[in-house]
Amino acid sequence: MTTSTRLGAGEWTLECGRTLLSVRRSTVADGDFHIESNRDALLARRQQFFPGRWTQLDEVHGVDVKRVTEPGEFDFAVGDGLATDCVDAVLSVWVGDCAAIAVVGDRGQFSLVHAGWRGALGGVVERSISMLRSMGAGECTSFLLSAIGPCCYEFGSDELEAMVARFGPTITATTTWGTPSLSMPAVVAAACNAGGSGFVDLSHCTRCSTVGDEPVWFSHRRGDRGRHVVAAKLAVAS
Repeated sequence: MTTSTRLGAGEWTLECGRTLLSVRRSTVADGDFHIESNRDALLARRQQFFPGRWTQLDEVHGVDVKRVTEPGEFDFAVGDGLATDCVDAVLSVWVGDCAAIAVVGDRGQFSLVHAGWRGALGGVVERSISMLRSMGAGECTSFLLSAIGPCCYEFGSDELEAMVARFGPTITATTTWGTPSLSMPAVVAAACNAGGSGFVDLSHCTRCSTVGDEPVWFSHRRGDRGRHVVAAKLAVAS
């Protein structure tokens, strides 16, 4: 059985089989988690937000998925996906409009994935699911926790054609101002289906979501330099 329980603003317990995953998603109010921000301030901010030994990658819109075998392994290394069955490891992805995905296996393992359109096109989502299977997972469910919405993701015709060829026509949409756009939630859903994983969308558009007049999350398309983060740790693994 797969469930998602909302504990508070940006907090979930995600469940798949015997696995429980504690997840937090930051907001603008939690500060900047860009890997190129002041390192001492970033390290302190990480512990304030989600205590533990972190792995936060230098994301490059690629397809490299690293298996973390001990807490803190590969911190600040280059890559776009992380997988572990280590109970004490805190995995993270930092995003500004790209998709942040938690893939939860049913036997005590999970993956966090950073997927922009290039990484999705290259197969980073499917690679993450495949790695969990190599670690013993049977059933997997993927939870989309952050992404820009099709309402705001205006997209070039050549790139959109390549995405349609890979994922099918359901990934096309239209912005609120009437131009062609890409639906990253639909892209992630298609990639998860191709990888044999279930899919649950828990995201809201990072560009236009506001509380009053204040943005909730950082957005590259809005011109923000800062980035928010999704961090997760196994709550129960058996």
